[in-house]
Amino acid sequence: MVKKTGVGVLLSLVFVLFAYSSVLADTPVFKSDDGKWYGSINAGVAILNDIDFSGAASRGGITVTAAGSYSFDAAASFGGALGYVINDLVRTEIEVGYQSIEYDKINISGNVTYGATTVAYTGEADVIGDIDALHVLTNVILTPLGNKTLFGASVTPLVGAGIGFISTESKITRIGTQATNSEWSSTDFLASIMTGLEYASSQQVTWAIKYRHTWVDSERNGREASAIDNIGANVNIAF
Repeated sequence: MVKKTGVGVLLSLVFVLFAYSSVLADTPVFKSDDGKWYGSINAGVAILNDIDFSGAASRGGITVTAAGSYSFDAAASFGGALGYVINDLVRTEIEVGYQSIEYDKINISGNVTYGATTVAYTGEADVIGDIDALHVLTNVILTPLGNKTLFGASVTPLVGAGIGFISTESKITRIGTQATNSEWSSTDFLASIMTGLEYASSQQVTWAIKYRHTWVDSERNGREASAIDNIGANVNIAF
């Protein structure tokens, strides 16, 4: 079960990057006196945080209430971006990314009420199914500490944020031993924050490790909004 600790991890990583940067010396990376376009390819691990849900229904004198959560397996993520270095402190990107995330388990509890009698129930079951997600993000990436040198290598601490949309398709085929056919799709707004560390192998090529926390405005029909944590690596190639 994935715990919702993404923001804490992000803040910790930012603190570490800022602390290390104080002992580094300046060196040029992606020098952009006249601006510079670059392409980026990334791959990593996406972790969809647990999604809580709740609901109630009444019919024929019987009322059922339920609350629970879905948990998910970690998944591979892939993407690419087209970026522009505005100056040595600011970059912008348009990014497209994809991940296919498998369901893990469902935990549920609730009550069934009929007349003056209420029966409580609780349980956990394996879930067979997946969520395919395709997102488009517009990012702003800042390098407020400038370009640095660590043990002879050019590195740049990165912080950034982005907004965009994500299109998801979910399908569940089995819960426990019970076959089912549950499908839904949606397109939702998302916002993200990011931090990372970039290494320059030349004026045209850089490599980076990044951590991103993304919030998705998917709250509806008793289901809460979702959040995704992503840790990945990417290569940038300047044109």
